[in-house]
Amino acid sequence: MKLYTTLFITFILIFTACGQTEQERALQEERQMQMQMQLVESTPEFNSQMETVLDHYFALKDALVQSDAEIAAQAAELYLEHVSDVNAESLNSESAALWISYSEIITNSTRELIPLEDVDDQRYHFEYISEAMIEMVDTFRPVGYEVYHQSCPMVRGGSADWLSREEQIANPYHGDRMLRCGEVIRRI
Repeated sequence: MKLYTTLFITFILIFTACGQTEQERALQEERQMQMQMQLVESTPEFNSQMETVLDHYFALKDALVQSDAEIAAQAAELYLEHVSDVNAESLNSESAALWISYSEIITNSTRELIPLEDVDDQRYHFEYISEAMIEMVDTFRPVGYEVYHQSCPMVRGGSADWLSREEQIANPYHGDRMLRCGEVIRRI
């Protein structure tokens, strides 16, 4: 028994000695953010365009919350138009490449969503749009207001995320069936 106690204490000492403290983890996260900020550049022109893109993303999300496939398709057309209008030439090459990768996912998924007449089919493509938008907002931080990253744990056997201007949950994946299902994961 004494051997097991000694091994256990040794394991705890090694684990705590090798593990990072909260302060060390916070410093490491801060350094990673600083490194990312050095690579990702944004301009006022790009941020303004992204704010418009976000406005149209929110309109699409709201149409899906209302479970209205026709309005969702119309909102998606406007959204796609503004995504296509974004000019990334003012960004450095790394930042422009990031935007291009996000916009390709957004463009392809939005084009697939537009002709669909079933709101549940539209919601499937909205998942991919939302994933790209979450990464874009997280990377570029293009707006001066708080955006809520929200998630529903009950979407097609898993979970799905979206962005919202409002903290209160309005679930675009279930609409009126489960309007308040979800949670705020974080504020961006």
